[in-house]
Amino acid sequence: MGWALERDLSALEWFLGYDPALICISFGDPTRGAALAHEAGVSTAMQVGNAAELNRALEDDIDVVIVRGAEGGGHGRNEIGTLPLLQLAIERTRKPVIAAGGIATAHGVAAALAGGAEAVWVGTRFLACSESSAHQRLKERALQAGMDDTVYTRAFDIAQQLPWDPAYGGRALRNTFSDRWADRIPALEEKADDSLRREMVRARTEADVTMAPVYAGQSVEFVRHTETAAEVIAELAEFREVLAHTAQRFS
Repeated sequence: MGWALERDLSALEWFLGYDPALICISFGDPTRGAALAHEAGVSTAMQVGNAAELNRALEDDIDVVIVRGAEGGGHGRNEIGTLPLLQLAIERTRKPVIAAGGIATAHGVAAALAGGAEAVWVGTRFLACSESSAHQRLKERALQAGMDDTVYTRAFDIAQQLPWDPAYGGRALRNTFSDRWADRIPALEEKADDSLRREMVRARTEADVTMAPVYAGQSVEFVRHTETAAEVIAELAEFREVLAHTAQRFS
């Protein structure tokens, strides 16, 4: 998280000790973190959610551009969809571009790769996998949810008093807490205190899905049963058949 690295690089320094191949720095100015990564010989990526962030990612200290559309789960911007961002990035750079946000099936992978992406970044589809460390109640909530069941809000961060930039809310599954507060942010900011923070921490610790956030994107529609990560990858890899069939349709 770029906003955290602007204040303290120690977490990145610790991580670089494990000799990673790539570090992704997003949600704030990546300059200090990218410089440290390059000094260690590590490539850098930046997740972008609008045209201004794309402009920053095109500077020399970023090696890989990740276009994350508003459909995506977890933190990010809620401004532009994955496809428009992907088209703009492909038009403007020869750097590798990864597409993220709303991709969960072989057809989604095929669409992104056909549009010029070098790869895709998939998160939500793995939420309920057997290897996932998420609590079983969170997995069950994801399995029950559909495409219309997500909400983009800062409410969960405000309740936990997390210092996220207001530009970056999070997409999560709707629950009792978000139904009450997602559209009443000023009122929640007035209410937020240590008591509310402790209650949200409790909810997260106990996997109380009526209050705690279950971060997931609109592609949660395709999280339909428990499966292994290998099974998900095998299904996503069917993008080759999708592209071959599409090519035949228009030949």
